[in-house]
Amino acid sequence: MRLLMEMLIEAGDHIIEHNLFSKMGIPGWAVPRIKETWESEPPMLYGRFDFAYGPDGAKLLEYNADTPTALLETAIQWHWVQDVFGPSGDQWNTVHEALVNRWRELNEGDRLPGQWVHMLHTTAEGSGEDFMTIGYMAATAHEAGIRVELMPIENLGFNEDDGFLDMQGRYVRTAFKLYPWEWIVHEDFSRAALDRIGDGEGQTTWIEPIWKMMWSNKGILPVLWELYPEHESLLPAWFEGEEPDGLESYVRKPLLAREGADSVAVIDGKVAEKGPGQGYGGEGFVVQQYADLGEYEDGVRPVLGLWTVDMEPVGCGIREQRGLITDNTSRFVPHVIAD
Repeated sequence: MRLLMEMLIEAGDHIIEHNLFSKMGIPGWAVPRIKETWESEPPMLYGRFDFAYGPDGAKLLEYNADTPTALLETAIQWHWVQDVFGPSGDQWNTVHEALVNRWRELNEGDRLPGQWVHMLHTTAEGSGEDFMTIGYMAATAHEAGIRVELMPIENLGFNEDDGFLDMQGRYVRTAFKLYPWEWIVHEDFSRAALDRIGDGEGQTTWIEPIWKMMWSNKGILPVLWELYPEHESLLPAWFEGEEPDGLESYVRKPLLAREGADSVAVIDGKVAEKGPGQGYGGEGFVVQQYADLGEYEDGVRPVLGLWTVDMEPVGCGIREQRGLITDNTSRFVPHVIAD
């Protein structure tokens, strides 16, 4: 996974050098800030690789670099191992410790401006998953000695003199957001958010940084494949319209979507399954060669979520579903390392 992180850095450089932003559905007016933050390296926190692990081994399906969820489930599954297997139980999971240490590192390094870290989420997400995730993230920051304020992003205020403010009139100098940049750039406050990126007076440090629009975009998949063709961990992938003739088994994915929404799995030239329709795809699509997830007891197919904190791999969480496309109804399954 460290190698994959290094490959992603090369892919980011390639996107900038070859100006692939429009191809990835990224608005041109956001590009200067993406380039600037790519060079200045403001704080980043975490991400989640999704892997198929079937007959052909581990294959990267995508990288969730901006607002990955299933974080809480991954972190607390350690308690299941201890309850079921006792002290001898083991699993790959240092997610909690890594997050606390990362927050502490950023705090002690004076990389979190202001007296608070404001944790922003949306009230529009009805399942409660976002709120539980942001609450857990707040707990890790609090454990690192950081003052935290949870706040719906809908309550974020702004004025020209002071920048962004919370409901108590306090400056929002550091904001962790569970709200993707591809949504922010279409909000009424988008220009202010980009104009005020920074750690100075009246500015806001955003976590994750805006350059992650390159990594959290499915367009990163064909870029990786172009740079590293035949890499054992990658699946062949192309921007739609550039795939080779005769491709029979593939998944068509929107550049900007989540949890399998508006994806289509095609096997042997026939549509085998469609993900839930949620209106994604306006920016375009990628085509990725189909990967067999394997089929296990009760017909379930697992996807391995491999977590990173900063640049380091820290743990695994597994989601499973009977269908070919893993969506937001998938089940989380804890794992144990057996002798």
